[in-house]
Amino acid sequence: MELTLYAVILFVHVLLFAYWLGADWGVFVNGRRVADDRLSREERLRFLVASVEIDVLPRSAIVLVIAVGFTLAWMGGFSSLGPGFLAAWWLLSVGWLGLVWLTGYVLEPGPLKDRLDVVHIWLRHAVTATLILLGAAGLATGWPVSDRWLGLKLLLVGVLLTGGSILRIIVAGWVRELTAEPGTAAAKESAGTIARNYRMTRRIVFFFWGTTITIAFLGVTRPF
Repeated sequence: MELTLYAVILFVHVLLFAYWLGADWGVFVNGRRVADDRLSREERLRFLVASVEIDVLPRSAIVLVIAVGFTLAWMGGFSSLGPGFLAAWWLLSVGWLGLVWLTGYVLEPGPLKDRLDVVHIWLRHAVTATLILLGAAGLATGWPVSDRWLGLKLLLVGVLLTGGSILRIIVAGWVRELTAEPGTAAAKESAGTIARNYRMTRRIVFFFWGTTITIAFLGVTRPF
């Protein structure tokens, strides 16, 4: 069997998918400890910090999965989005990956991190909207992707990014609760945030995993 460039890129795509889904388990386990009010505030905060740092890996994987996926779609003849689009998307992905690491792991809290986080959020929203539009267009018209399974796959990745953005908002509330100085107005305002949101967070995570498995199934079986 001949080893082709397409096969190598497909292997990278599968590998990234595994790291995207697998590392989420570590985030989920740490999240359970964050929500455990039997632990001290300091312990829960340590688990939250660990969870955010572990989450850098799946967040990095999804950035690259999308770029590699567009490359495979073009190489396989499933997409009309050619070299110009791919070059622009890869350039965007490099910047996006840098923002993931800077805001999620490298930078300490401060003005620079806050500014870059805003840029990251808006970039993520733009990518989400683009994927949903491309997926919906592919399903409705057969352009820019010719197969309905691929259109649905793009649409579902956009849905996943939307779920991830919701989780980011929830986790930001957890951070406020665990870092607010006791007795202050901020502490009173954020008290009980984790307890109120944890059950919904679990549902979002389970939906996230189910949708991710569906995306993998579509990519492998190409059922329609």
